[in-house]
Amino acid sequence: MTRTTRTMLLLSLLAGMLLLIVGCTEPPSTVACITAAPTIGYAPLTVSLDASCSYIPPERYGIYYVTWRFDDGTVGDVGPTVAHTFLEPGTYEVAASIFKSGEGIPLDEATRTVTVLPLP
Repeated sequence: MTRTTRTMLLLSLLAGMLLLIVGCTEPPSTVACITAAPTIGYAPLTVSLDASCSYIPPERYGIYYVTWRFDDGTVGDVGPTVAHTFLEPGTYEVAASIFKSGEGIPLDEATRTVTVLPLP
C-alpha cells in the first residue's frame, strides 16, 4: 500500500468517525438572552429591553413567544422587544422567558439587573 493510499484511507476513516460523532449529538438548545439600555439611572427610569438576540434552533420548528417579568409588581409584557419604566428606586431583576406556543414550561430564561437610583 502506498503512502498516498494510506493517507486517503486514514482521512476517510477520520471523516466517517466525525460524521458518526456529530450525528449522535443532540440538537442545540434554545438560549435566551437580553440586551438592556440603560441598566442604571435615576427614577423614573425607562429601559429598552430586547430578547431578539436569543437563539432558537431551526430544527425546533414552531411558534415561540417571549414573556417579561420586571420585578416591580407590574404585569409583564409579551414580545421580543419592550420598554418598561421603573418608577421607584431599587434594584430589579428583569427576566425574559422563551416559550413554545401551547407549552407552559419555558425553554430558557435570561435575566438582567436594573438599578434605579433616587433623585439626588
